[in-house]
Amino acid sequence: MTPTFQITISGIVQGVGFRPFVYNTAIQFNLKGFVSNNEFGVVVIVQEEEKTIREFVAQLKKRHPKKAIINTIQVSEIETEERFDLFFIKPTEKGISINAPLTPDFAICKNCKEEILDPQNRRFYYPFTSCTSCGPRYAIAEKFPFERENTSMSPFKMCQTCLEEYLNPNDIRFHSQTNSCPECGIQIVFTDNNGTLISGTNKEIFESISEKLNQGQIIAVKNTSGYLLLCDGSNNQTVQELRNRKRRSAKPFAVLFSDFKQIKKHLLHDKTEKKLLKSTQAPIVILPIKNQKKLAVNEIAPNMKTIGAMLPNSGILHLISNLFQKPLVATSGNFNGSPLFFNQNEAVQSLNSIADYYLHHNLEIQNSQDDSVIRFSRKNKQKIVLRRARGLAPNIDNFHLNNTSDKILCLGAALKNTITISNQQIYQSEYIGNVLNYDTYKRFENRIQNYQHFFDFVPQTIVYDQHPSYDNNKIVSDFLKENPLLKTIKVQHHEAHFAAILGEKKLWKKSKILGVIWDGSGFGNENEIYGGEFFKYNRDEITRIGHLEYFPWILGDKMALNPKMSALSISQNDDYFQSFFNKNELTVYSKLIENSVIKTSSIGRLFDAVAFTLGFKGNISFEGQTGMFLENLAQKAFYKSNVKLKDYLKDENITNIIPSKKLLVQIVKAFQNNIDCNVIALNFHHTLVKCIEKTALFSKSKEIAFSGGVFQNSVLVDLIIDHLQPNYKLHFHETLSPNDENISFGQLNYYLHLKK
Repeated sequence: MTPTFQITISGIVQGVGFRPFVYNTAIQFNLKGFVSNNEFGVVVIVQEEEKTIREFVAQLKKRHPKKAIINTIQVSEIETEERFDLFFIKPTEKGISINAPLTPDFAICKNCKEEILDPQNRRFYYPFTSCTSCGPRYAIAEKFPFERENTSMSPFKMCQTCLEEYLNPNDIRFHSQTNSCPECGIQIVFTDNNGTLISGTNKEIFESISEKLNQGQIIAVKNTSGYLLLCDGSNNQTVQELRNRKRRSAKPFAVLFSDFKQIKKHLLHDKTEKKLLKSTQAPIVILPIKNQKKLAVNEIAPNMKTIGAMLPNSGILHLISNLFQKPLVATSGNFNGSPLFFNQNEAVQSLNSIADYYLHHNLEIQNSQDDSVIRFSRKNKQKIVLRRARGLAPNIDNFHLNNTSDKILCLGAALKNTITISNQQIYQSEYIGNVLNYDTYKRFENRIQNYQHFFDFVPQTIVYDQHPSYDNNKIVSDFLKENPLLKTIKVQHHEAHFAAILGEKKLWKKSKILGVIWDGSGFGNENEIYGGEFFKYNRDEITRIGHLEYFPWILGDKMALNPKMSALSISQNDDYFQSFFNKNELTVYSKLIENSVIKTSSIGRLFDAVAFTLGFKGNISFEGQTGMFLENLAQKAFYKSNVKLKDYLKDENITNIIPSKKLLVQIVKAFQNNIDCNVIALNFHHTLVKCIEKTALFSKSKEIAFSGGVFQNSVLVDLIIDHLQPNYKLHFHETLSPNDENISFGQLNYYLHLKK
């Protein structure tokens, strides 16, 4: 009797055309049996001699679809009485619990782009054209495995022609779960902001959209992962009007370009950045400006020398940008601070004061996502993830659990929140946002509920931040009501950051690693707010070994909104900064500083103070704004050959404490001596690098790991690499963002490796 083999393939192998690939390969080998999705990925049952099976498996490894990622292939001989006379794709069994990486959304492929612009093709101007290689996956999934019945595509029954494509092994839509066409698929609706319908064919609707954009109108477009706000990126008045309506005074907008030729015309790039822009993830990539002509640069990115560029990731955006043929501002469909809208009624209700027109469609979005944002340091090309969302979430690349079967929920931070769950596999959600915002908090709650539904997941352990007032920690009491035996673990914010980089880079078996964890703030204890921290990891233990010198924390969270408050506090009422306050203000704030019980080591507030000294005199409108201001200044001096780097603390005997006041005083002196602000900013960054080096010597560490929002700063990263890499092994985040998005992943790693 011919032996029967079971081949189990784990990884990203659902929703990528893997079963059709296995089918066609099996037919080539004349195999009998079937392929199906299962809880681990894909399972293949075949009946043939072992030698042929080995050759078959080798072909699966060698020629699998480009978008598939194979983690493991296990082959075992099994006993069965069942005999097969052909090979087929078997429907997935009902009710299985998924335990495999989820499939992220894929940008529209070249073939589908060509089809929707071909007048002879039946999908001409059908914006939801997709195949086994492209289209929404995670965004429309109600549950996994990724089968049509488990997605928002379920109500759209395939017409006869689409069904024939679906069943044809030689078609690019063979077993494509998102297959549809104008006859049987998703419908678009174009209206003004009074709800008045603007009717026409799909082509006429998209032509009307292009016309409205040329007239300076702002259009809310329901993309496949949520609403975007689009306007003419070459029209200064329109872009400024979008800023005014959205109440977004300074934070840069992203720009959608129709193709790479258009990007090349306006922005500088290298091969890595080009490849990433054109990838299936299609993120926003931050690029230096080359040509400002026909681009409203000052309104798009005020006081910046870079722009976040993106290419169309969906048929909708491809059709709009192809017709418009000019750069388009493309920003999240929300108000500043609120989550991305994805429900039509909520979008209309909330965006009516911003949008002049709406493009809706009737495909329900299950998991809304912002666009991912990535940059590279300019000199050393170090990858920096600024936001991890569409196309990247919710999987953690190359990270597999083998030491726990616990079901763990990690709640992350309050700002830039994500959640992470462990269900044997690890899943980190897309960027959720600031849970201090009510709507974002509801999104946070919904994401937890969705994951419970996705994975039949009931947490046995919850890990959360030790801050006593984090809004997202309220949910712990709700879980405890349902399960009083639930295990709960608190983790300090910056230790979670350190655990995140140790986990991402798989450093747990190493010793004497210096952790440089720098950000705005995190709860240390009742009287201390951390933010400029040095830790040491050694033999399964994290120890805090140094920090930025403490200074008074005044006005609570309002301190982070006004940089002159940080300058006054760090300088301890220095005469220079007193001149920026009136008499009454000075009396009040001096008293607060003098009597302050709470101290902070926040390096984010030090950046605020230095930025204020060098010209940033307004209030802060978004997190990290002063850091971007200083980075922009420093970048201008970084490439000048005649700039001699200076360590402002060279004469200080620094071991593990950075003297914040002395550093700020040196910055002020340089400014008063009329040193170029660009040079001062660069030397400020250089001084911080020298402080890291001195602490590494103090700690006797030869490896340094970096985490925290400050390390989104590309100049700082380049200086670290230039000056420390020859003598130290450096570890930067590349899969995760260095900012608070990684906290939930760090909490999980802390629990797995460091819990007492």
